[in-house]
Amino acid sequence: MINEGNRSKNEGAPALLRWYHSAKRPFPWRETGDPYKIWISEVMLQQTQTSRAAEYYRRWTELFPDVKSLAGADTEELLKAWEGLGYYSRARNLQKAAKQLTESGSNSLPGDYFKLLALPGIGPYTAGAVASIAFGIPVPAIDANGRRVFSRLLDLEEPADRPAGERAIRDTFSSMIPDNAPGDFNQAVMELGATVCLPRTAACSECPLAFLCLAHIRGTALLRPVLFRKEQGRSADGHLFIFLRKDRVYLRKRPEKGLWAGFEEFPWEAPPAEASLGIPGTLIERGADMGTVRCSFTRWRVRLRTLLVPLGEREDPPLSCEGRWVGSDELLALPLSSAGGRARKKLFGLSVIPCPGRPVRAGDG
Repeated sequence: MINEGNRSKNEGAPALLRWYHSAKRPFPWRETGDPYKIWISEVMLQQTQTSRAAEYYRRWTELFPDVKSLAGADTEELLKAWEGLGYYSRARNLQKAAKQLTESGSNSLPGDYFKLLALPGIGPYTAGAVASIAFGIPVPAIDANGRRVFSRLLDLEEPADRPAGERAIRDTFSSMIPDNAPGDFNQAVMELGATVCLPRTAACSECPLAFLCLAHIRGTALLRPVLFRKEQGRSADGHLFIFLRKDRVYLRKRPEKGLWAGFEEFPWEAPPAEASLGIPGTLIERGADMGTVRCSFTRWRVRLRTLLVPLGEREDPPLSCEGRWVGSDELLALPLSSAGGRARKKLFGLSVIPCPGRPVRAGDG
């Protein structure tokens, strides 16, 4: 814990809260006390930047305004609403949790940290955020921003993502949370880490906790947090194939388990990240190069050369996997992975197939 007894709690928390109330950015999830909407926002904020999350949040809460509507949503519509955020398993877990709640006779999230933690897809951070913001329970919600802020407050030399460092951060964080404003305090820590106490810079002159921050006092702020060295990501190159037959393209369906389970997508290969499709070289040579798309998953960073491969009226791709031909309307409506979405944008942008809703101009045919 920070030295000088309870100084961190008695002076740090009020100073941080005063700063937060004057400096916080306006976001739609800060205008509600609805536990469901706070839950949705917190999961989305783990996926993308706040400005972008706001767009997804508004659309999602219009489509699925409560637990009941989420539980009963069509899976394809659900995934389409999540498209672009990545990690579709999180969207599936949102629905699993909603179904679990409705099956137990509830249309709301429980006001208990450990019951929240027991729901599918909810970890300590999300449970802490919902418990504190929606229900006023004094538990910490420690994300990457909070970890960085408290690593600097403590001038923590231990890796902040290893057990000893995590314990030191959680103990100090917990000691500072005021019983009468735990939600605001957690959000204030997140806000401080997102706007002032940044990874590569530290605007200490603007920080309400500078008087307590040992890293600021000792001049080590930019050396914190210390992180345990993780396995480096690996790169792979490959092909993404857009097989075209008249105005229809071919999509394969992924297995029901594993990466992007059950999704339909343009066939692609990038050994060893994704097995070779065994497409004959003569067919690859027929393809028109449409540029490169990139995607990342688990430890892989993948670069895919996108090839448009025209096929005859009765010709199917030489693939062993399940697949089907779809037209432009259905293609636009389907949820796709990030790489697939970029390839689709290229396809419509180059008018290879008609984009639904876009008028055909003279000469387009």
